[in-house]
Amino acid sequence: MTVEATFPDGTKLASLQFPIRRENGDLEQALYGSFLPVPDCSLFHMSKACVLERIQPLQPNHMSNEIQSLLEAPPGHVIPARDGDLVLNERRKTITLRVTNMSDRPIQVGSHYHFIEVNKYLVFDREKAYGMRLNVPAGQSIRFEPGDERKVALVEIAGNKIIRGGNNLCDGEVCPENLPIVMQRVIERGFGHKRQEDSAALRMNRLNYAASYGPTTGDKVQLGDTCLVIEVEKDYAAYGDEVKFGGGKVIRDGMGQACCRSSDQVLDVVITNALIVDACAGIVKADIGIKGNKIKAIGKAGNPDTMENVHPDLVIGCSTEVVAGDGFIVTAGALDTHVHFICPQLIEQAIAGGITTLIGGGSGPAAGSRATTCTAGPECIRNMIQSTDDFPLNFGFTGKGNTSYTQGLAPELISQIEAGAIGFSGHRFQIYLLVPG
Repeated sequence: MTVEATFPDGTKLASLQFPIRRENGDLEQALYGSFLPVPDCSLFHMSKACVLERIQPLQPNHMSNEIQSLLEAPPGHVIPARDGDLVLNERRKTITLRVTNMSDRPIQVGSHYHFIEVNKYLVFDREKAYGMRLNVPAGQSIRFEPGDERKVALVEIAGNKIIRGGNNLCDGEVCPENLPIVMQRVIERGFGHKRQEDSAALRMNRLNYAASYGPTTGDKVQLGDTCLVIEVEKDYAAYGDEVKFGGGKVIRDGMGQACCRSSDQVLDVVITNALIVDACAGIVKADIGIKGNKIKAIGKAGNPDTMENVHPDLVIGCSTEVVAGDGFIVTAGALDTHVHFICPQLIEQAIAGGITTLIGGGSGPAAGSRATTCTAGPECIRNMIQSTDDFPLNFGFTGKGNTSYTQGLAPELISQIEAGAIGFSGHRFQIYLLVPG
């Protein structure tokens, strides 16, 4: 049995070849110095229900309905806040129009498609629809069957209010001065248009919202199958302008995806609607933008021409890959600073456990690697750096620091640093150096 024990002169690895064993060990010795009370060993032989009866205040008769439902819920259960429904597209102008499909084919329109630009066989008041889109949750759509007539709610677009794409009826900024030219194109190109008279804010149940876009401010989330619960402190999304990828959804040219932007002006990768748990940012729901190999920004991503509150560094363009983070938790990867590099299988286990940085030593299933965290010598260090190039983790290798050289910098240590070692490990000590690069 090996124990990394703390002694008056530092931390050392103590190895017991034949430890004295008892059925329950010595809890008093195990908890020595921790200030924790020593429990009765009989507690560990009880069933779960019996343990709950012995622990205050979690007696079944005194537990709240919320706690009982939490214990019975599946892992990762979302508990919506109790302050009512969410108002989507709040403080924006809304109208209701009657739309008729005059074609012999069904026509489907997505949430962020500029409604004035829709198929010419849909007949409605296109003048009133100028600068508007469907007032439905982001990513949803409405299907108009042949001959179908129905009322639809529209809401004004946000951001810089610039229309791109569609049938190019508008192709520019939304302003009253441009409307006569736009309507002239509508008539000349034969798009269905019928004047109408002049709606209430769109609301969405919190549970339905969480199912589509993940939990939002005030909602609680159960962590796995534990009794730990986190509460979302802030949501950077503008309700109704969330970014969703997919056929007929939001991230499309001129809608949630900005037009006329070169690759250096937009993100390389965006992770949408992720729940972030971070020591600095807190517990927030946001989009994560990646440029190169770094996180560019955290906030609201999308098209600033049509959407509200888009972060200037989180513009989605034609060159942006989309990773759906809806319903997932994003958090910092863990660091393991004492790794024996014995086999590549440990890398898969590390990723599965949320570890993204491995620091230690070794060069395979050798006796030295099993006993110490040393990658001995420039040749082994070079081989280990090359052999881990294909794995998506960060690696740091410690060289062997045992030397009796006392006349300055030991040449055997210098050669290992020059080979790429980030520090040294020895039998009685462990030193990490900050090496430039």
